[in-house]
Amino acid sequence: MPERPELGDLYRLSDQLERDRELAVDALKQRDHAIGRDCQVSDASERLLFWLDRVAPASEEDSKRSFHGLLSTLARLLAFVAGFAAMAGFLLGSSQGLVNVFFLLLVFVLLQFVMSTVSAITLLRTLGGFVPAGLPASPARWVVERSLPDRRYLREAGGVLRLMFLRYGQEWGALFTLAALLAFVLVPAFTDFVFVWGSTFNPGDQAVQGLVNTLAAPWRGWLHWATVPPEVVAGSRHHAALVLDRAGIEDMRGWWPFLFLCLLVYALLPRLLLWLAARALAPGMLRRSFVGLPGADLVLSRMAAQLVSTRSAQASEAELDAIAPAQMAVAPAAPEGLLLIDWAGALGDASPAQFEELPAVDENDILPLGQGALAEDRRDLAMLATDDIEHLLVIVKSWEPPVADLADLLASLPASLRCTLCLVPLPGKAIPHRKVEDWRGFARALPFAAVDLRLLNWVSAP
Repeated sequence: MPERPELGDLYRLSDQLERDRELAVDALKQRDHAIGRDCQVSDASERLLFWLDRVAPASEEDSKRSFHGLLSTLARLLAFVAGFAAMAGFLLGSSQGLVNVFFLLLVFVLLQFVMSTVSAITLLRTLGGFVPAGLPASPARWVVERSLPDRRYLREAGGVLRLMFLRYGQEWGALFTLAALLAFVLVPAFTDFVFVWGSTFNPGDQAVQGLVNTLAAPWRGWLHWATVPPEVVAGSRHHAALVLDRAGIEDMRGWWPFLFLCLLVYALLPRLLLWLAARALAPGMLRRSFVGLPGADLVLSRMAAQLVSTRSAQASEAELDAIAPAQMAVAPAAPEGLLLIDWAGALGDASPAQFEELPAVDENDILPLGQGALAEDRRDLAMLATDDIEHLLVIVKSWEPPVADLADLLASLPASLRCTLCLVPLPGKAIPHRKVEDWRGFARALPFAAVDLRLLNWVSAP
């Protein structure tokens, strides 16, 4: 049984949270509070999984998992066959059985090492919350956009997706290199090959010997048989007019142990280490993304909180009449790492406690912006300790259109943050759909790791 949450659970949760936007707040609180009473676990991700399985049971998960397992097996098999075929074709295609050492190192060692280095940098930046700007013509973007049901998943699960691609990419790369190593052992066992070097740049014997000694540095002190002596380097220099004698051919085969260790150390080993790292880190990042999905905090809060009666402008009279009034509950305390921004006086004389979806914060902890010059707002943001901030709550007026000043101001903050735009409704009125879509498009363009749009509901009359 695979460990949960899985990537499919993340997509299922995102779909359900999107559907919950159409329901009245009071109906959501009744449903989630009842589920919370039945949930006996305390871990946030397990509680969220319990809620998800009750609200949106997985359908056809077993068949989907079997299909994905079959695709993964076929991909592994293809990578292994491709590696064996590439090395065998390279050796068998060598003219007169003369294998160019430089070309082999370039294709099967240097290229693999560079790819592993790029993957390692990507892994570190992903763990640091880096949000890359995708290239319009990127093959990965083309594949992902056609394999996921909605492009918004690229934003909400971007770090997890990159880590998953990194994990499978390293696994396939390791299988490719392992098969190439197997071919490098089997094909020379049945066919005679010699290793030569030569280049239009005409490097000298000393330069090649220095390169060989540098590459063999990790094992030179204890695996002398996997090094290349100077006489072998000098004797394996080749040009078209050179006539090889039998003794020279035997010496040229002395390159094989060195090349085998290069493939093992510089091509296969980095792939295996990166695969193990990505495999170990993926579950933790997936759990954090699952619990940190925009809107998941509201679900957990509703599961744990007492029932309250809200005056939702979007709830129908029939829905409100069916819900018995309950005692008013205290708003949840603000979590650590939260920054609440009041843009252009959207709160007015109200306090965050008057809204169902906002935590209880002191007025001194609210940062008012958008009422003066943009330079002053930038100066106020620059004075903040952004390293301690994880989540932005930006409160805006739903009846006003998005402005470029707000986008410019938010763009100066780290891209690794979560950002939630909270739309304040006019008292007693619902937010028009066109206004919601305007702000939703504005939110999607913000350069943050996760962006959410939250429609606020009055708890009591302002």
